[in-house]
Amino acid sequence: MLQALELRDFVLVDAARLDLHPGLNVLSGETGAGKSLLVDALGLLTGVRAEAGLIRRGAERALVQAEFAGTTAPTSASRALVDGGRNHARLDGELVTVAELADGVGARVAVFAQHAQQALLAPRAQRDALDRLLEEDGRAARERWREAWRERADLQADLDALHAAARERLQRRDLLDLQLREIDEANPVAGEEDTLATEARRLRHVDGIRDALEGARGALDADDGALPALAAARRALDDAARLDADLEPLARDLRDAQAAASAILSELEVAGDRLDADPARLDAVERRIATLQRLFAKYGDGSAAVLAHREEVARERATLEADDARGDELAARIATLDAELEALGARLTAARRAAADRFERDVAPLLERLALPGATLRIAVEPTTPGPHGADAVRFEFAANPGEAVAPLAQAASGGELSRVMLAAWTLSGSDRTTLVFDEVDAGVGGEAAWAVGELLASLADRHQVLIVTHLAQVAAHADHHVVVGKRERDARTVTSLTPLEGDEARERELARMLAGHDGDAARATARDLRARARAARTGSAA
Repeated sequence: MLQALELRDFVLVDAARLDLHPGLNVLSGETGAGKSLLVDALGLLTGVRAEAGLIRRGAERALVQAEFAGTTAPTSASRALVDGGRNHARLDGELVTVAELADGVGARVAVFAQHAQQALLAPRAQRDALDRLLEEDGRAARERWREAWRERADLQADLDALHAAARERLQRRDLLDLQLREIDEANPVAGEEDTLATEARRLRHVDGIRDALEGARGALDADDGALPALAAARRALDDAARLDADLEPLARDLRDAQAAASAILSELEVAGDRLDADPARLDAVERRIATLQRLFAKYGDGSAAVLAHREEVARERATLEADDARGDELAARIATLDAELEALGARLTAARRAAADRFERDVAPLLERLALPGATLRIAVEPTTPGPHGADAVRFEFAANPGEAVAPLAQAASGGELSRVMLAAWTLSGSDRTTLVFDEVDAGVGGEAAWAVGELLASLADRHQVLIVTHLAQVAAHADHHVVVGKRERDARTVTSLTPLEGDEARERELARMLAGHDGDAARATARDLRARARAARTGSAA
């Protein structure tokens, strides 16, 4: 709910605060006092373009600020107009763009005035107004449509991303296949490069190894070699050990050394016997080493790294295959949703057309009460490109007089007619805004039509906070709260003043002025009658 509106240096207003309340808030006052300035100020908070001349003469900036009751954001909103500079907008104290300000305030307040945005003229607002009249099946179809549409949009985005990357994915898959094929054909074994290097070294140097073996054997087995010398030393030490038991460990070590040398000689003979030059085997080993080296250069330093790379490639390849399968799954789910949306769209269209028929039937007597006899207001529901809210274009169409062809509401209704049409429409459908602000809703009407405007505003105020600028006592009599907008001179300047009316006498005096231009006895009596009739109408009793 709009709790207060403050203006500073705004046109005729130097500083003023308008406190607002639940129910029907009425602004009245003499022509030129500045009643509509308050509505224009609210319009600025809902995004209306700032026109020149809004800053009070002699001031450098004007400020419009609103306070909202409750914890729902925003709780405050302001717009500052700077002379020769940029405007500044704030929501809850934070700087925002004018568009963001309009979104924030516009979600809570709708303004209908000559220079304010005509929210009901927007296609979205007209669709929303009709949808508030849907019966249960229509509301269920609309909600399920929105869910299915969002899911389809998300799935389509995923599928589009897969399709966009299809060429890259195919190229990547071919590269991975090539790598897998190359590694699998080589079939590396972890650690085999070390074994192959040892074997290749032996095969390359077989002659040198053989010569070294022969030299070692000769050094051990020749007449003057190590083995005969060890045998002579062992015999001598054995003799000494028989005479000196302390020498026995040395004799034993020498015997072990002789046995070890003999064993080594045997191994050298075996090694020499199996050591043969094998050029074919050397060639095969070197080819295998070259194959592995090519793999190492591409995929990792060593056979273990190459095998780890293969596992990673295989996983990525599986992921690419899964993406292809996911594309098929997404397409199948989208096709299922398309079929569901088609059925939901038919249900929603039927529900909207049924609601439009009920609206046209019910709004006709309201328009007649609002001094629009013979006027036609209908809602056209036509096919359009499917979107988040269905496959229907919803358009309010209006003809002010019998026999005229209907045309879009924005083209066919004058300012005063438009406000009354909105009042009738909202009386039937309600609004998603907490606060509804009207100016000129009673333009060009009087008598019972003016009374009907007041009754409908009061009815609307049972569900919403309503602010109305009026010059008609028949409307003002229904007010829950009444503020008089006046003007006075101060320091040779005209300034606007706001005076809340408290008590029956003050209310009746203002109604009398609105009726007769003075508060004489007859006018006061008529004012009392109007208030009594308004109270009776509000409570449902007879006037």
